[in-house]
Amino acid sequence: MAAGGRRARLRAELRADVLAAARLIVVEHGVEALTLTQVAQKVGVTPAALYHHFDRGLPDILAQVADDIVDDLVAELTEAAGRYAADNFAMRMIAPSRVLRSWAIGRRREFCFLFGTPTEAAGDEYAAVTTRWVLRLAGVWGPAFVELWAVRGYLAPSTHNLEPRLLQQMHEYTTASGLPLPPEAALVMLDCWRALYGQVTLEAFGHFSPLLGDQEPMFEQLMRDIMSNLGLAEQYEAPNRH
Repeated sequence: MAAGGRRARLRAELRADVLAAARLIVVEHGVEALTLTQVAQKVGVTPAALYHHFDRGLPDILAQVADDIVDDLVAELTEAAGRYAADNFAMRMIAPSRVLRSWAIGRRREFCFLFGTPTEAAGDEYAAVTTRWVLRLAGVWGPAFVELWAVRGYLAPSTHNLEPRLLQQMHEYTTASGLPLPPEAALVMLDCWRALYGQVTLEAFGHFSPLLGDQEPMFEQLMRDIMSNLGLAEQYEAPNRH
């Protein structure tokens, strides 16, 4: 193998090792524990050497780790939605929602990394990271909303009643996400996401405990409420606990 090829392979291997080490630190100790020094120690190089692979150092590492976590999460969510027929709109929404809840509870530190308070270590990169995962998640739930809107529609507010700034943001969101939805339909989708995100976040961060030790019933009631509001109550299926 030519020297250049070996160098490229070694660089790729080191980069992969750095990202694996950084993710392990996040999983075991939380993003607050992630420093260049900690990562460098785990892969056996100096902190300065990391800049040869990540131009801006820790913010670049954090951004790539976040993207990797989102990749894995989106794959799980997409697989869950894909288990149901194209016209089973409710379960194509509910299945990935259940996976998100389970993932958030079981992998709290990664959830906090993506969805919690921005870490100072990410710097200006955090806004870009957030934008990317928002758009990636739109690709999980969005298609079901798009197809439901096209086939039978759902109750949505009149655009005449939307505050102009909100209306403009909905136009920007649908353009950025590539979802062919009118702004009022996109707003309903985002309202559903806000409800889901709020429920999952409260549970993942332990804000209900110990008053509500078992929060699955509350989560499932939220799923029923959302589906009822979308005109999909008849498609709701209770969790399979076997």
